[in-house]
Amino acid sequence: MNLHSTLQESYILLATIYGGILIGFMYDLYRIFRLLFNPKKIATMIQDLIFWGFIFVVAFYVIIFSNQGAIRFYNFLGFILGAVFYHSILSKPVMKGLMFILKAIKNFLYDVYKLVRYPLDVALCLISGPYFYCKDKAKPVYYKTRRIGKLPFNIAKDTKKSIDKYLKKK
Repeated sequence: MNLHSTLQESYILLATIYGGILIGFMYDLYRIFRLLFNPKKIATMIQDLIFWGFIFVVAFYVIIFSNQGAIRFYNFLGFILGAVFYHSILSKPVMKGLMFILKAIKNFLYDVYKLVRYPLDVALCLISGPYFYCKDKAKPVYYKTRRIGKLPFNIAKDTKKSIDKYLKKK
């Protein structure tokens, strides 16, 4: 074995380790997506299928570009070593960083939403304020007129009850 082939083999191993790290990162992105959206069973199966499709594409391109498509044992070893390295050392800080970034984006978008909504709330308040003020002032009058308007019906109903009661006694 000459130096050129040893360098080539080590390059292939390092490329597959990098591929394993990339696969680990993609898995963390997938975990965050699942945490945010909490999909149902069928959606989870479809997402798993898509995730494994991406993993296949990453592994395929790493093997094609580093080894011209020749599959050897150390290709799998490199992917496994890269994934284990990423999971044991990089996963927690990356997850914390991504969650921090997502929370910052969420808070920013919420602030923009509140900023856009504020003029609409002010306009609604200017319109609804007098309406509710008038409604509160008119409410007692409304209920009194409603009660007075029902007065003839209530008198007729009470009279009928009294007549029915009187007729039953005889």
